[in-house]
Amino acid sequence: MAPTIQTAQRDDGHRSNAHRAAPERSGVVCRVKYCNSLPDIPFDPKFVTYPFDPNRFVQYKATSLEKQHKHELLTEPDLGVVIDLINPDTYRIDSNVILDLADEKLLEEEIQAPSSSKRSQQHAKVVPWMRKTEYISTEFNRYGISNEKPEVKIGVSVKQQFTEEEIYKDRDSQIAAIEKTFEDANKEITSHYSKPRVIPVEVMPVFPDFKVILAATLRMWEYLGTDKDHCPPYLSEPRS
Repeated sequence: MAPTIQTAQRDDGHRSNAHRAAPERSGVVCRVKYCNSLPDIPFDPKFVTYPFDPNRFVQYKATSLEKQHKHELLTEPDLGVVIDLINPDTYRIDSNVILDLADEKLLEEEIQAPSSSKRSQQHAKVVPWMRKTEYISTEFNRYGISNEKPEVKIGVSVKQQFTEEEIYKDRDSQIAAIEKTFEDANKEITSHYSKPRVIPVEVMPVFPDFKVILAATLRMWEYLGTDKDHCPPYLSEPRS
C-alpha cells in the first residue's frame, strides 16, 4: 500500500510557528518608565531646636592627658651643622682667639667715600645752550624738579648736611647715632620745632594698645597648643 501525505498536519505546524515568530506590538514607540517619587512636603521647612551648647566644640580645653603628652619636634635637617641647645658653652666665643688674615679682611667694613672726582665735576657744569640730561631716579622723584618748592629745598639741605658730616661711616658712629635717638626722646619738649613762639601746654606720652598686644599673644599661645593657665603672669593680669 502506498504511503499517504498528511497535508493538514503540516499546515497546522507552519501556522503555529508563524504565530510564535511575530511578537505583539504596542501603540507607544518609546518604552514607558514608571516613577515612584515622593510627594512634596505639605509645609515650609522649620529649624530644629538644638539642645546642646553650640560653643562646646569651639571653646576647646586641653585635658591632663594632652598636657602630659610630649609632642615630637619635626625639625628640618641640620645641613651638617650640629646645634647643641643644652650646653651654652658650645657657642661661647673665646676672646683670645686670633683670626686669620683672610678672615679679618672679610670682616672689615667698607668705607664709602663721597664721589668728588674730576669727571663728575665736569659733567655737573651747566651749559646754557645745551639741554641738561634728565635721569630717572628716586632722588629726582622725591625732591622734584623745580627748585621753588619748599620740599625741594628741605630735601637738598638735608642731603648736603649728610654729605658734609659723613655720618654712619663706621660702626661706632652708627651706635652713637642710635643712642642719641634714645637721649633725644627723653628730652623735655619746651618749644615747637619750627615755630619759636608756640609753647606746649601739655605733653602726653604715646603708648601702644596693650589690649591688642595681649589678645594677639594669647592667640599665639592657643595656636601653639598651650593652655591659658600656663601662660606667663603678665598675660593673665588685666591692664587698663
